[in-house]
Amino acid sequence: MRILLPFLLFSTMFICSADYAAVNKRENFASANFARRNRAPETVVVNIISHKKNCLFDANHPVRYDVEVINNYKTSQEGKIAVEVKTATGETVGLSEIDVNLKGNRRRKFEWNIPVNDPGFYDIIFKINLSDYDDTVRNVFGYKPYEITTPVHKPADFDAYWQKAKDDLAAVDPKYNIIEEDTLSTPTHKVYRVEMYSLDNIKIYGWLTVPRPMGKYPVLYGLGGYLIEMKPIFFDDFVGFTIDPRGIGESFNVINPNKEDVLTLHLEDKNKYVYRGIYMDCMRGLDFILSHADMKIDISRIGVFGGSQGGTLTWIVAAMSKKITFCVTDNPVFCDFSTNYDICSYRPDPSFVIRMLKDFFKKHNTAPKERYMATLSYFETQNFTPDIQCPVLLGGGLLDLMAPPTCTFSAYNRMSDAVKKKSEVYMFPQLAHEVTKRHNTFKSTWFYEKTVFALGHQLDSKNGFKR
Repeated sequence: MRILLPFLLFSTMFICSADYAAVNKRENFASANFARRNRAPETVVVNIISHKKNCLFDANHPVRYDVEVINNYKTSQEGKIAVEVKTATGETVGLSEIDVNLKGNRRRKFEWNIPVNDPGFYDIIFKINLSDYDDTVRNVFGYKPYEITTPVHKPADFDAYWQKAKDDLAAVDPKYNIIEEDTLSTPTHKVYRVEMYSLDNIKIYGWLTVPRPMGKYPVLYGLGGYLIEMKPIFFDDFVGFTIDPRGIGESFNVINPNKEDVLTLHLEDKNKYVYRGIYMDCMRGLDFILSHADMKIDISRIGVFGGSQGGTLTWIVAAMSKKITFCVTDNPVFCDFSTNYDICSYRPDPSFVIRMLKDFFKKHNTAPKERYMATLSYFETQNFTPDIQCPVLLGGGLLDLMAPPTCTFSAYNRMSDAVKKKSEVYMFPQLAHEVTKRHNTFKSTWFYEKTVFALGHQLDSKNGFKR
C-alpha cells in the first residue's frame, strides 16, 4: 500500500508523490509461530535499512530507506514515524510523517524514497514515537559523492609560501643521530631511536624498525593523530618508521612553554603557526628515509599511512614529494576548515577541532574570525591533494564530524582523474571517527599490492623482498 504524505522541500509545501512516499509493506505472521521464534521479553525493535549498504547513492541508485518495526508486545503499538532530511550544514530539505498502528506480534516495513538532486552528504533523522518505544536515530547518506565540491580557499601565494617553507627546511642541518635500542629490539627486528633537527632548528624524534634478515625492504612511514605519541611499528616484510612532529612528546615544552592548545598555537601569524613546522617535520622524516638506504631501505618503495591528523599528514607528504609509492589515509582532518566549521557550528556536539577554534576566536576577539581562517587556508588538505600522484586508499565514517565526509570527498575529488583511477574509497555508514577492523586488515593487503605485486617484486622468506 502506497501512502501519500505531506513533504517539506526547500521550505515549500508539496503533496508527496511516488517520488517521496512512505510505502507500507506488511509482513504478517501467525501469532503462534511468531511467538515461538521470539521468546525474548516484550519489546519493540526498529531497524533502519539503507537500500545501499554503503549509503552512497547516485542517479542510477536513488536514495531509499526502509524502517522496519517489529512489535513483540501482545498489544498494539500506536504512534508516528517522522523522517527529516537535512543538508550537512543543517538546512531541512525533506520532512514527512506517517501514523503507525501495529498489532501485537506483528512486523511492518515502511519505505522512504528521498528525491535529492544536489551532490552532497545529508543527515537523515528518524524519529519513532510509539506506545512503548521512543527513539531518534541519525544516519548519513551521500548522493553523487564523487561530484561533491566545496569552496576553495587557496591563497594566491600558496605555492610560494610552501616553497619558502621547504627552502627553510633544506637550510637546516638535520644532524641525524641513530641509536639502537636493545631493550625494544626483538629476535626478528632491530629498533632504533632517530633524532633529527627540523624547521626552526627544532629537534624531533622517530622510531626505525628494521627486520634482521638480509635484503632490501620497502618502508612504511607511519604518522600519528593529534598529540598521539608514536611507538615503533613491526612488520615482517617492511622497514617501519614513525616520527613525533613538534608538539608531541619531548618537543612539547620546547615549542609550547605555556601549554596552549597545539591546534591554535601562533594561529595569528601564518609564518609562525605551528602546523607550518609540523608539515615540514613530516617532510624531514621523509628526508631521513631517502638518505638512509643503507638501513636496508628500498627507497623506491615508500608507503605512508595514518589516521585522523595522521591521515592528513599522509596526504601532505604525498603531495609534496613524488617519492611516495602510495598513501593510506583514514578520516583525514583539516580538509576544509571553513566548511567543517559551518557543518559543526549549529550542532550541540561539535568536534574538538571546531570547539578549539570557537574558543580561540572568542578569546582573541580583537581580530575577526576571518583573519584566522585565512591563516588556516594555507593548511587545508584540499589545497594539496591536486598534487598527489600516487594511489590513495581512503577510509572514513559517514557519521564523522571531525572529518566530515563532505570535506573528505571534496579533497579527494580534487585529485587528478589518473590518480583516482588507481585509488579506492571505503566509507562506513555506522561509524564516526574510525574505520572497521576488517578495513585495517585490508590496508595490510594494500601495502603488499602497492609495493610487491604491482612493482614486480617477489617475497623471499630468508632475505626479504628482492627483484
